[in-house]
Amino acid sequence: MVLGAAELIGRNGVAATSFGAVLEHSGAPRGSIYHHFPEGKSQLVVEAVEFAGDALYQRLESVSGSMVDIIAGIGDIWRILLVANDYEWSCPVLAAGTARTVEPAAADVAGATFVRWRDLIARRLTDEGIDAVRAPALANLMIASIEGAVGMCRSTRSIEPLDQVVAELQLLAGTLTSST
Repeated sequence: MVLGAAELIGRNGVAATSFGAVLEHSGAPRGSIYHHFPEGKSQLVVEAVEFAGDALYQRLESVSGSMVDIIAGIGDIWRILLVANDYEWSCPVLAAGTARTVEPAAADVAGATFVRWRDLIARRLTDEGIDAVRAPALANLMIASIEGAVGMCRSTRSIEPLDQVVAELQLLAGTLTSST
């Protein structure tokens, strides 16, 4: 149910992700949703955002190599998700982050997730010699660029914006790390 909710949030947004839609998507029996999520939809959405955020964090953490390799890996993940889902899927973390008026707890989790991603990428950048003061801003640039490119891919139904952003970020990362 948590995975199904994350998929639906990424596809349709927080407001459009109802218990009924999650049950239909996951095939879970109706009674199980109240058993597993006694606090209601807010609990389900928070857990789905945590799940999605943790999945990408673990992926980022497990990639060995340079920032250029990490950027390529992130691009590969999104390319697969976008194409396999006919450009109907995007980041549930971003969707939750923009749903503060509907689900403030999920927006808080999304904000903490973005900070966690930023801090991990910033650490990787500093490991490659980037100034520790500058690294968080560069990490935010990378996250924001990829998240924006995913939205553009959905809108244009083309992978081209993501490919262009990934290529430019790799060029930037390569230039920055080779000059240190």
